[in-house]
Amino acid sequence: MGIESRQKATLDALTDTFAPVDADAAGTRTFVAGALERLAPHRRKKLQLVLNVLASPLAGLALAGRARGFALLDRASRERALLRMARIGPLRPAFDAFARLSLFAAYGVAGPAGRSAVWDRLGYPGPRADVPAGIPPFPIAEPPVGPLAADAVVVGSGAGGGVAAALLAQAGLRVVVLEAGPGFEPIAARQREAESFAELYLEAGLAASADLSVSILAGSCLGGGTTVNWSTSLRLPPARAAQWAELLGRPSFAGELADAYDAVETRLGVAVAKSHNRNNAVIVEGAAKLGWSARAIPRNASCTGDACGYCGFGCAYGTKRSTAVTYLRDAFDAGALVFARTRAERVRIETDGSGERAVRGVDAVTEAGRAIAIDAPLVVVAAGALRTPGLLARSGIDSPHLGRHLHLHPTSALSAQFVQPIEPWHGVMQSALCDRFADLGDGFGAVIEAAPAHPGLMAEALPWSGRDAHAEAMNSARFRSSLIALTRDRGEGSVGLDARADVSYRIDDGDAQHLATGLAGAARIAFAAGAIAVSTLHAEPLQLSAAEATPAGLDGFEAELHRRAKARAPIALFSAHQMGTARMGATASAGAIDPEGRVYGVDGLIVADASAFPTASGVNPMLTIMALAHRATRALIERR
Repeated sequence: MGIESRQKATLDALTDTFAPVDADAAGTRTFVAGALERLAPHRRKKLQLVLNVLASPLAGLALAGRARGFALLDRASRERALLRMARIGPLRPAFDAFARLSLFAAYGVAGPAGRSAVWDRLGYPGPRADVPAGIPPFPIAEPPVGPLAADAVVVGSGAGGGVAAALLAQAGLRVVVLEAGPGFEPIAARQREAESFAELYLEAGLAASADLSVSILAGSCLGGGTTVNWSTSLRLPPARAAQWAELLGRPSFAGELADAYDAVETRLGVAVAKSHNRNNAVIVEGAAKLGWSARAIPRNASCTGDACGYCGFGCAYGTKRSTAVTYLRDAFDAGALVFARTRAERVRIETDGSGERAVRGVDAVTEAGRAIAIDAPLVVVAAGALRTPGLLARSGIDSPHLGRHLHLHPTSALSAQFVQPIEPWHGVMQSALCDRFADLGDGFGAVIEAAPAHPGLMAEALPWSGRDAHAEAMNSARFRSSLIALTRDRGEGSVGLDARADVSYRIDDGDAQHLATGLAGAARIAFAAGAIAVSTLHAEPLQLSAAEATPAGLDGFEAELHRRAKARAPIALFSAHQMGTARMGATASAGAIDPEGRVYGVDGLIVADASAFPTASGVNPMLTIMALAHRATRALIERR
């Protein structure tokens, strides 16, 4: 069901109220309406219900003191209504949804001329002028009309799927790769934030927990998350690898994983950046002045200096070694077929007369709705921690661990303002981290990293307390560094096994305190590096100026962060890492898959993505996903 005319009028009025005066009104409205249409039906229905409520004169009377529907109120009254709406518990999630969507569109949409007046106000350059013309697209195959036979089907083309496909194809197997998302090259070449999120991310960049408390970023395109992530390539800390070995009952696990890391790092050309941009230099300089540990981040990209900064939209230069340009190319060169915009519906599993279960193939459907049947005795599922559990459940896998044990590395940011330009959209995206707070007890804590920020994502994250106040805060975007505290979560959530795949997650009390410690550490780093002010992403931001950043002032700032964490004060949370929903276990009672990635009880069914993680990794998971996939696939080939 589409958006009705009355709902559309209310939606347009909401968008106009949130957006700054110089935004491209038509483009912003069109993007927001289109995004609402792309939402999963059950999520769209909830927001449409709110639109219906706001259209009532009673809502205008209750929220703004005027008996008119929201769209008929004057701007000042609409703004008062929204600020009142934000303070009403049941309506807060809808406020957040409309605010984030409207602000992302207002600052991220390029406009009819390919450039926004908002960008001019911020000093944002927009797409670069040096993008190579005609990026050669990956040779995506057209799915056949009739049945297809293969030796192996790989579901997903990201970190795990790309590695598995390459190794299987190089071993001589006939491999078919199914990717639900599109190719990325034409979109990456345009370097437009709103377009890239809408096309290359899961749920058009709008994925979130069911209560909207956590915004979720996950790639959904050729190469998956490796195409749109920030190139951070970290190994598990040795203590964590040893813990996993113990949980899995495999003393050799850490050594096997180390060998797989070596192979993957070689293929990806992993190395630290030669220099830091200003955003990352804040961590390096601030930590050094405090005497805290900080280190360079290994990366699977070779961009240098101020080049690029647009990797979150897909790399247009060929300097980022995602699976789409490494392992998937290897698979193609070895004869694999790669289908894009083709979603796996279920794995076909048969039970023989003795009760043994084995894979027989995959049923899939193209974006146009055409059914595809692929016969194969081996299936590697690497659809990501939010989609793999549902696919396995639809295929008849019954494990109490499916969909459970969801870890998100809940993350929030500290916005630090400087006198000199930071321009967080330029240069190597993530090249330094501070791990002083990584272990606050039993291996749990928070890591401080820099987050690249383009206007849309920055505007979405900054709290909104009125159009003019938000626009004024955004005016200093060039001078803001975004420091994030990424929390290794002990707490767990879940993802639904039905078509809705709802994410349920509430940050654990202890994890919330660790996040507060990380944000306080980020503030100390920022001031040590010369910040003039910092601000949190709470609904009511916690702010501190350089003049107030005395030892006592910083201690008070940290104490208030912990108080708010205990009180559950609303704060913007993000997750770019989803893990654990089909975890490995030493036995079927401990996990859905065995220590080599095999689904318990089914011959020929492997899981090779972050859903296999037995605990949260505590570091960016890409390299570990690839190493686990390498290890599991090598073991499979050796068994064959």
